Amino acid sequence: MKWTILGETGRQAGWGDLIGGVVIVMRRVDTGESYVGEIPLEFFKEGVFEKKLYLNQAVDVICKGICALKVDEAEPIHLCTGYILSKAAEELRKQGYSIVLRKIKGETQLLAEREFVKSLVRLGVGCEEDVEKMRSFKSLLRWVMKDLERRERYVKTGWRSWLKYRKEGVGFESKA
Repeated sequence: MKWTILGETGRQAGWGDLIGGVVIVMRRVDTGESYVGEIPLEFFKEGVFEKKLYLNQAVDVICKGICALKVDEAEPIHLCTGYILSKAAEELRKQGYSIVLRKIKGETQLLAEREFVKSLVRLGVGCEEDVEKMRSFKSLLRWVMKDLERRERYVKTGWRSWLKYRKEGVGFESKA
């Protein structure tokens, strides 16, 4: 059996997205069994993000998934190379798991994308169809800037670049 764990480094599951938390997906490739966990947006807010507590949250999510899915130490785990899973890789190795770092593609990637969209719907960003249409950074920024006062609550405000985007984004909402 082979496992893939995805905690995205790009847009697909939240790490590089302007809004929302981060979705972590575990999927047994042979059977399709899966576990989905989430690092809440609060860990990416100003004052918390800098403490990098999201790294501990990633470890917790993966450990819960390993327990829920009864992953055996003999099973190789293919782990996404993204920074957000770096501490998890260390911890899993310490626990005796065989970790293979690699870019995750295919069905696990698609599952992560779908689950991230669902997480934004649960946050109240919009319906699935609307969120799917906003999947680029510029589209998300444009959406936030159209109603900054109400929508900034969805933003990863801990990013150093957010203040720049916030300042420069005024007027951005009118661009197509």
